[in-house]
Amino acid sequence: MIPRNQKNQRPPFERWYSYVLFVFVGYCIADLGILAYRDRMLPQSAPPAHPKPPPVNNYVSSSVYNGITSRNIFASNGLIPDQLVDKSKGEEGQKEAAPVPSQLPLNLIGTLVHSNPEKSIVSIEVKGKNQVVSYTPGKEIEGMASIISVERQKVIFRNLNNNRLEDIEMKKEGNKVSFGAAKAPASKEVVKTGDNNFAIKRADLLKYTNDLSSILMQARAVPNREPGTGNINGFRVLDMQPGSIYEQLGIQRMDVIKSVDGTPVDSPAKAMELYQALKNSAKVTLQVERNGKTETMTYNIQ
Repeated sequence: MIPRNQKNQRPPFERWYSYVLFVFVGYCIADLGILAYRDRMLPQSAPPAHPKPPPVNNYVSSSVYNGITSRNIFASNGLIPDQLVDKSKGEEGQKEAAPVPSQLPLNLIGTLVHSNPEKSIVSIEVKGKNQVVSYTPGKEIEGMASIISVERQKVIFRNLNNNRLEDIEMKKEGNKVSFGAAKAPASKEVVKTGDNNFAIKRADLLKYTNDLSSILMQARAVPNREPGTGNINGFRVLDMQPGSIYEQLGIQRMDVIKSVDGTPVDSPAKAMELYQALKNSAKVTLQVERNGKTETMTYNIQ
C-alpha cells in the first residue's frame, strides 16, 4: 500500500518540461528555415569595384638639391668652399684690404722674428718723443696702433684711428750703420777679471735684457753661413757703437758668435731663446770665432 503523501508528490522539474520542449522545437524550425533560405540570403552578384589610388611617384628631381650642391657643404669635389660673407656690404666688406704704408709718426728700428710668432719682438721709435720701445704681437703702440705680426725688417699693425691694416719697413741705408738716438753707457758695467773672463751685476744684466731696443741699436749683426752648404753657424757682428755693451763684453768687430753655453746659435729663433735664458743664468759662456780661431768668453753674473 502506497502512502498518501507519495501519491501526490511530482518530479521536481516537471513544470519546466513543456518550456524545454518549445525551445527545442523552435531551434529545429529556425535551423530548417535557415537551410531553406540560405541560398537566397547570399549575394547574387559581385560588389562594385572601387577605383585604385594613383601610384606614388618617389622620384625626386636633382634640381631640388641645387642649393646644397652650390654650397658644396659636403665637399663633393674635394675642395673647401669659400666662407659665407655678407653680400650686402659689397666686396670691400668681404675681404680686408692688404696693408698700406703707414703715415703714423713711427719709425721701425729692428725686428726679431721667433719660430713662435707670438714671441717675436719689434722695436719702434715714436717720433717726437725720442724713445724706442719694444713690442710683441697684440700690444698697442701709444694708443695709435695694435701690432698684428712681425716680419723680417717689417711690422704689420692695425691703425686704431681708421681700423685699417698698415705697415712700416726698416729704412735701407746700404752698408752704413746707423745707431739712432741710443747712447752707449757712460760708465762701464762689465768688469774684466782675466783673459776672456768678465763679471757683470745681475741688475745691470736685467736692465739690458728688459730693454731689447737699446741692445738692437748698439750693434749690427748678420747670419754667418758655412761655405758650400749655406747653413747658418752663428751671427757675425759687423759693427758696434763705441762704448756699447758689446764692446764691454769683449766682443770685437767681425766676431762670429757661434754658441752660448754650448748651444749653437744657428737661427734667429734660437738666439731669441738664449737671450731670454740669460735673465736667470749665474754663469754664461760664449763661443766666438775670431780670426779663424774659436775663443771662449766667460761671464759671471753677480
